[in-house]
Amino acid sequence: MRTFRRLLRSLEAPCLVFLFCAALSAGNGETLASEASPTVAPGAQLSPSLVDENQKQWSKVLANARVTAGPKLKNPAISSDGLAPGVVRALLEQRSNFEARGAVALMRDPVDASARELVDDNSRKPPSLSGDPPCREPMIRAVNGKTRSVIFTPAAADNRYRIEGCFFGNAPAIVQLEARSGPRQPNAIPSIPMKLDSTSSTAWSEHEINVQLDPGLSGFPDYPVTLVIYPVKHRRIELRGCRFVAARGNPQLLSLIPSAWVRLYPSGVGSRSIRQLEYVSPTETSGAIPKGAAAASAFVVRSDPGQFGIGRDSYDFSHLNPGWAVQSVQLQTYSVSCPGVVTSAQSFGRWEAEWTPLGVKVAFKDSVCTSSVPPSVAFNLSLSQYAIRVWVVGPVGTQPLALVR
Repeated sequence: MRTFRRLLRSLEAPCLVFLFCAALSAGNGETLASEASPTVAPGAQLSPSLVDENQKQWSKVLANARVTAGPKLKNPAISSDGLAPGVVRALLEQRSNFEARGAVALMRDPVDASARELVDDNSRKPPSLSGDPPCREPMIRAVNGKTRSVIFTPAAADNRYRIEGCFFGNAPAIVQLEARSGPRQPNAIPSIPMKLDSTSSTAWSEHEINVQLDPGLSGFPDYPVTLVIYPVKHRRIELRGCRFVAARGNPQLLSLIPSAWVRLYPSGVGSRSIRQLEYVSPTETSGAIPKGAAAASAFVVRSDPGQFGIGRDSYDFSHLNPGWAVQSVQLQTYSVSCPGVVTSAQSFGRWEAEWTPLGVKVAFKDSVCTSSVPPSVAFNLSLSQYAIRVWVVGPVGTQPLALVR
């Protein structure tokens, strides 16, 4: 791996490098490193010069670090489809209601449309499957048995919707999902049209509409919507408080973790900060990743002649674009061999990734090497370095991150 001095000379590569150098006490806990000390400006002197031979050994040890890939850890907070458990339960309920109400509908006698003009308006208000009283105005009673918090998705298993209500008219008209846009984003998201279910023999009637979303729908995030019907002879009918949930694409490796999403444990030795605390993301062109390692989302290295101990780095992924979530993570850790005649080699702590409500915490190991390099060079190194690989999943046709400047 390049030394820190050489890495600074390649800052034209699109990487983020942060050095935290304020005095830190051992009891600081997991304080945000960027809050504990200011970032050193590019080009500033980072550490005093080391003895040439010691510096050579230091660089050699870092360059020859051996990579170990940990297990790929699945996020327990999402389903195999990349959906939150609450969304999965809601869709299962809607699917069950659709199938159950379909069975009841087959037992119901059809209404003779030709006789409707011979009776009063109550004949236009068919009895509800749930026993609701007749309605006196155009309205949507329920969608797949739910009167509120309906979820619409183009995913194949749940893309059938039975809309029940009154005064929909005899002729098919417009049914669509309309976004609830804020005052600063009028019509930012276009309406999503719904089409009649071609498998239904009675796709449109006065009291029931059977529709679907385009199964190839792409490029829409998850967002709140209103179900709207525009009957031919009646005013707009709507059901508010609904939600659109896009179909999910395949998991993809996150190429960038913004530094604002990361809280590095403020490692220090006594009353001073350690000589090197470096965060790099993206890593493809930075040259920071030691040889033998796969592409990573971010890389963190700590090094100092003195032992700096252990801690945990925190990653917050709650800022991903709507609908996106972390699917799994994997750590790539690096071990080193002490040069020369080894007098002491110890390790403290252990590598571990732990899920949190907002993301992941990474517990790191501190490897301490003290040796004598012939003829008379004393070598001391306390080192911890790892790469984190993060796979995310989200709405097909969208991106996990907003544009990063």
